[in-house]
Amino acid sequence: MAGAVPPLSVQLVRHAQTTANAGEVTDNHADIRLTALGEQQARDVAIAVGQQPPDLIVVSPFRRTLDTALPLIQAHPMVAVETWPIEEFSYLAPARAERTSPAERKPMVAEYWQRADPLYVDGTGAESFAQFVGRLRRFHQRLWQLSGRVVVFGHGQFLRGFVLGLHEGFSESREAMLRFREAETASPVRNAEIIVVALPPPGEVIHGGIGNGR
Repeated sequence: MAGAVPPLSVQLVRHAQTTANAGEVTDNHADIRLTALGEQQARDVAIAVGQQPPDLIVVSPFRRTLDTALPLIQAHPMVAVETWPIEEFSYLAPARAERTSPAERKPMVAEYWQRADPLYVDGTGAESFAQFVGRLRRFHQRLWQLSGRVVVFGHGQFLRGFVLGLHEGFSESREAMLRFREAETASPVRNAEIIVVALPPPGEVIHGGIGNGR
């Protein structure tokens, strides 16, 4: 039908492999770079997303998502690119995690999740689980206002939390926090993984099991 609004289609992409994912010591968590493998994964994502241009490309404020999106942006330079507040769930204060490797952060991570307090904030620059869930909700609401094909380049915990919320609801309870941790550790989103999601209206959930799309 002429003039019809195209239906909303959403593809979620986790950023490609970074130096942190490879186990290296990192500094500014917002400026972590891709590895050589990550750069190849980014090129593969551009091919996998397809030859037809999306209607919108969304990235987070963190460098690794823009770097992952770059081959797709270069392939379709006329497509709008927007930066949304969909950065990773930063539950550890950056000052504590600075110049550490994933192995060195492991005790701090274990301490945070053993506490399992949705309102706890680890320090300056960190956010609580409740604040994280608020960002997931706002992301859902903003997506729902769009139409056409949207490709979102985000982060592992953010994308896992979003998919889980679509299926189980976005809750800030302690039980939801522990359920998120269970899902995120049992089935983490892989670097450069593409997840195709159906998007129910805000306040509704998808009935059925959680799937990664492809």
